[in-house]
Amino acid sequence: MKHNLPASIHQPRGMRALLIALLLGLLLFALAACEDAPPADEPVVEAAPAQENGAPASGDTAAPGQAAASLPTATPTPEPLSGRITLWHSWAEGDGDALTAILAAYQQANPGVTVDTLFVAYADLPQAYADAVAGGSGPDLLLAPNWWLGDLVAADTLQPLEDAVTPEERANFWPAALENFVWQGTLYGLPTNYELVTAFVNRALADPAAMPATTDAWLAQAQAAPTSGIGLYNNLYHLYWGLPAYGAQLFDDSGLAVIDETGDAAAYLAWLRAVSETTGSYVDPDYGMLLDRFKKGEFAYFVDGPWAIDELRSALGDNLAVAQLPAGPAGPAQPWLTADGVFINPTVAPEQQTLALDFARFLTGAESGAAIAQVGRRLPANRNAALGDDAILQGFARQAAAAQPMPGLPEMAQAWGYGGDMFVKVVDGDADPAATVRETAALINDANGK
Repeated sequence: MKHNLPASIHQPRGMRALLIALLLGLLLFALAACEDAPPADEPVVEAAPAQENGAPASGDTAAPGQAAASLPTATPTPEPLSGRITLWHSWAEGDGDALTAILAAYQQANPGVTVDTLFVAYADLPQAYADAVAGGSGPDLLLAPNWWLGDLVAADTLQPLEDAVTPEERANFWPAALENFVWQGTLYGLPTNYELVTAFVNRALADPAAMPATTDAWLAQAQAAPTSGIGLYNNLYHLYWGLPAYGAQLFDDSGLAVIDETGDAAAYLAWLRAVSETTGSYVDPDYGMLLDRFKKGEFAYFVDGPWAIDELRSALGDNLAVAQLPAGPAGPAQPWLTADGVFINPTVAPEQQTLALDFARFLTGAESGAAIAQVGRRLPANRNAALGDDAILQGFARQAAAAQPMPGLPEMAQAWGYGGDMFVKVVDGDADPAATVRETAALINDANGK
């Protein structure tokens, strides 16, 4: 198994460990406050006052001729959970700090349960987990990106959760984030946090509130002033947002590549070429170069994801802002939304799976989502999680409203290379856009046996 995106997409981000203690206190306070409260979206039902001809209060005797009121059956107190589970993950720095706070809060809420963790390097995590499960061992839970979902399902290393997660629980997540963990109609994980791209803006060069509303207006602004230039990382993940904006669809539901039959992908490719030919703007496969130039203030806009927030904040300070990507002729920009999530080992005993699912629900709950946002500086997949006062995260969340889940199709394995080449051929190789779109669809379908 391999990760299909360049390693440069996920950049390490540091956070102050001092925030852990603060977040833990906030989490514990929230847990205590919510322990007896009904869900936020359910009405509070108050006990009606006793009526003169109603049931007597507890300890009273029914009046002659009246039937004695039936007393409510006491709900038995649930047995406290107890046991030990193991979680494998690759969360480090800010992510690791958030996980530490979450683990401490879970221990406080469930003192009978111990969660052991093992850090495994990001590149090694999926294979190490698959090998361990195949050998009859491995952890109870895996915390990992959805990139590897198809491979892990094919290896029979994930417990299906389709019947274990209720519709009410599913409603707590952003739909596109949850959809990332559905493979061929079956749910296999719960999302912790999500990622997508949007437009970073350098306030010193452009007003984020005046972000052009369309791709044509955005290009015109860049052509009018080099300092209003645009930086676009030339790969399929970062550039996908424009395909649906021009009405194009990569696959149909059967996994057939239909990019040549839907919308006008060729017009989007022509727009990208025009951006690359504009002084002060770049459409380039060199991520490091683009990041460095944006930090130096050489262009106003840079399309990237939340993994870059800390590095860009360090360079630009309060000048860093975000704005939503512009619409195309067919509708709004729709970047791919991908997610990290938690999976359960199908080979562990049922009692272990019960403990694992309880922790998975806690890890993906609103209180843990607040830690993910406020300590880890990530976007929590739980829609009820508080983002705090971080305007950058709030901007990404607004972009997520129009995002698409990355297709959970086996055919995606062939799309990365051929789809990425499509952009490079037109932008850097001066290939004909329409012919390149037709060729790309044929190559993907041929490689997938379609």
